[in-house]
Amino acid sequence: MYQRILGDSMLAVGLIYGAALLISAFRNREAVRAERGSLAALAAMEIPVFFCASMGISDYLIHTLLIKRLNLVSDDRHLPGTLVACCLLPGAIFAWTLLRVENPVDIVTLAVCGACVMAGALAGTQVTGRLSGALIGRIMRIALIVSFLVLVGKIALSSGETGTATGLSGPRLYIAGVLCFLTALINMFGIPMKPTWTALFLILGLSPLAVLTMVLVLGELSPLAGGLGVVRSGNYQKKMAPCGVIFGSMGAILGTLLAVSLPAIVLNGVLLAVMLLAIASMFRK
Repeated sequence: MYQRILGDSMLAVGLIYGAALLISAFRNREAVRAERGSLAALAAMEIPVFFCASMGISDYLIHTLLIKRLNLVSDDRHLPGTLVACCLLPGAIFAWTLLRVENPVDIVTLAVCGACVMAGALAGTQVTGRLSGALIGRIMRIALIVSFLVLVGKIALSSGETGTATGLSGPRLYIAGVLCFLTALINMFGIPMKPTWTALFLILGLSPLAVLTMVLVLGELSPLAGGLGVVRSGNYQKKMAPCGVIFGSMGAILGTLLAVSLPAIVLNGVLLAVMLLAIASMFRK
């Protein structure tokens, strides 16, 4: 029951954000037309972006690569706000759809890890100027590789069996909480954390569907918390945001419906592929 209440609450907030972005786009039609990019091309782009994101691939990572390649923002200061604005409603749809599945994840595990992620994000905003982003990036590359190797070894030793747990308790929950705090802090340097969370929860023995639920719900908490400031400031690409609301939501619905129906072993393989993609992308400039 509690997980459904959480899912309904997140969807309600996402719908409010989506409506606010669409109303703003309508009221500022001239500014929207003046933004870079073709509306039709951006609309077509958002569906596959959030379809892939439903499998645990970071939409922040994909969007950043596309925005840079297509030169869609004139000022990098608009990039973070654009990433947040585009994912507000699609991310809420991820959370709502997965939290309505019968017992995908224990609510206590989700609550503890969610609180640690939000605390880490708040702490991260205070220290991002004091540490070297390059150093953090190197640490994360090593951590991802080690996590991937540990995970492959765990799967091999269990003869390909996937985890079956829907929640964590005792020392495993404490470990998850601490690591969620630290990774959320690192996330403030702009380093995607979904692959790291994927590795963490798979290693701790959660089922692939529980892992996907945890990763997508945790990944939506931060944008929902910071979305008010983004919408108020208008510091985002005003042509991409409404495309994300409408067409990104379509991709999110299609993707989550597929993810829920995938066999556990297939979903486990998808999550492993996500980690490999993240490792490869972090070694690119």
